[in-house]
Amino acid sequence: MIIFKRIAISLIFLLLFWQASICLAATLYTEENRSFLTALRNDNAESALEYADSFVLQTKTSGKVKQNRYLALLERGKIALNAGRYDQSIADLQEAERRFLAIEGTISLTEGFGSIITDDTTQEYEAEMHEKIMISPYLVLAYLGKGDFAGALVERNRTMNKINQYVEASPERGYLENPFARLLAAIMYEMEDKPDDAKIEYRKMKWDTEAARLAKERKKSTDLVILIDTGLAPHKYQVKWGPLPVVSKDTTIQLGFAYASYEPTVSAVSRRDVSLDGNPVGQARLLYDLENTVLTQYEKDKAAIIAKLVGRMTAKAATQVSAHAAADRVAKDNPLAGFLLKSLVNIGSAVWIAVEQADLRSWSTLPAKINYLRINGLVPGEQLIKIDYGSGMQEKIVKLEKDKIGIAYFSFAK
Repeated sequence: MIIFKRIAISLIFLLLFWQASICLAATLYTEENRSFLTALRNDNAESALEYADSFVLQTKTSGKVKQNRYLALLERGKIALNAGRYDQSIADLQEAERRFLAIEGTISLTEGFGSIITDDTTQEYEAEMHEKIMISPYLVLAYLGKGDFAGALVERNRTMNKINQYVEASPERGYLENPFARLLAAIMYEMEDKPDDAKIEYRKMKWDTEAARLAKERKKSTDLVILIDTGLAPHKYQVKWGPLPVVSKDTTIQLGFAYASYEPTVSAVSRRDVSLDGNPVGQARLLYDLENTVLTQYEKDKAAIIAKLVGRMTAKAATQVSAHAAADRVAKDNPLAGFLLKSLVNIGSAVWIAVEQADLRSWSTLPAKINYLRINGLVPGEQLIKIDYGSGMQEKIVKLEKDKIGIAYFSFAK
């Protein structure tokens, strides 16, 4: 009997250690992204990149967080783009995308089992549809930033394929429409001297003025397109209920669940006033409200999320019932052993429900809004762009080539 007690105590400690390991894996992502998000909100992309490097390294060396590896690459790739590290950005975003395409719509038996008995944090992260669409436009900007027009063309074409796959092929997904991706495609068609293709994209965006401009334009001009990411996309927070003990006769079942909900991330940006070489040229206007897309997608997915929660809670309840039944069978021959097993089940069940964590992972370095300003008919040469956000300023020098379109990309996460 002493041996049995030791085994029971050991099992309890093993259970608690296993649950603590699950909690560590679940919380590490939100702890790590806090560091690079804080740096981004302080407008320090270089510091953010260092923190992102550290997080990517951890996903390589720790088995507990390997399921976050490709999401960590997404984060570092976006931060590298902000910092002007174009080769790093391209390498990270492409590696992450290859993995997301490989696992699209799939969950291994092991991961699926883990999801039922614990929570979704045990699974490898699979990117949301709006996240997958955003990868290629950012790759376009990275290739253009390093002067690789051929690489940008490849990503432009892949962008259009994604829009066809995720949006146009399924009208019910109209909320995933991405003006940022379409605009970059249209501009690149203009760069290729394909005005008819550019007009198609402008018309799909309902930008009739731009389509009309191309229809009557007879000669080339030196133009500048400014794209500005502002704020950060909505973040996830945990909603938790339980554990709640439900007693039936001498059996106690623990019920509870945890799931992730979204809320907007507060931004300090109050304006987007642009000047060139000290001369005001206007305010960048809203191009894409990514925040609205994320929140809309969540509302559409909520029914499926709740259904999965109910299924998981039912499965956990059934497992507890089976464990109690096994303890009752042992008690018939050995009352003390049955009592100890029953106690172990009760303790384990309470811990099992209490440590369930909501999956708070997402591509957190995405912006809340993407803004746009185009200035036509400029003088070729260097231009100093300054942007006043009301809560800070950024500036950048761009060199405009005669009769070509220059693109300047800014990101202000505050």
